[in-house]
Amino acid sequence: MQIEFMGPVYPTSQEAIIAFTEILNLIIISDNIMELNSKLLQNDGFGRLSAYFIWSFANFTFSLWQRLDYGSEIYFEHKLIELKFVTLVCKDRRKANITTH
Repeated sequence: MQIEFMGPVYPTSQEAIIAFTEILNLIIISDNIMELNSKLLQNDGFGRLSAYFIWSFANFTFSLWQRLDYGSEIYFEHKLIELKFVTLVCKDRRKANITTH
């Protein structure tokens, strides 16, 4: 799977960078859009992810924006990611080969 970034992630805090990395990992390990939604909700305990980012599942597309600050209602106007639902289930999608030692 290829994920194209539509704009930069701003290092507003170390926690914002960690939250963004976690969201990317959830995208990579999810088999479909429903699983991604479920994983986002499960991993957003106490607003850990949604305090820094806002996401949408509209028009068969997952979109992600970064908030200006922790819990801010205002977010940067450019999208970070726009991912069509079909991207998560396409035939040539390969699971990440994860090796642990």
